[in-house]
Amino acid sequence: MMKKVVLLALSGMMTLMGGLPASAQTAYNFHMSSSFYAGSAKLPAGTYTLRQSSEDANMFSLQNSSGSHTVLLDTRQSSKASKGKPEVVFNRYSGTDYLEGVETNDGNSIDVMPGAAEKLAAKKGSPEPHRVPTA
Repeated sequence: MMKKVVLLALSGMMTLMGGLPASAQTAYNFHMSSSFYAGSAKLPAGTYTLRQSSEDANMFSLQNSSGSHTVLLDTRQSSKASKGKPEVVFNRYSGTDYLEGVETNDGNSIDVMPGAAEKLAAKKGSPEPHRVPTA
């Protein structure tokens, strides 16, 4: 009788745990030496963490190290790849940087959906891509 109770309890726990998300969050840390746009938000220079949402794989939050600036970003999967460590990619238009995405070597690269400011800048010129290493 005791074996049946223990077996039933273990089965119940396994069933409940099976409903929990199995994927770990993806996070990238980087330092930007100048202000930049991420989506529609203009952010100051500093150290940032870009973290994948636990509820939506295409949603990332970007927050500076002090927690004073946070923005939610809509992303899509990208086929671009880095040659080594992940790199944060920016597009520069007329001296202003716009967060473009993250390139990895493991198939988890993302593109950040451009905001209104970047779309306007893209109409006036061509981007100069540059990369920032992740920490």
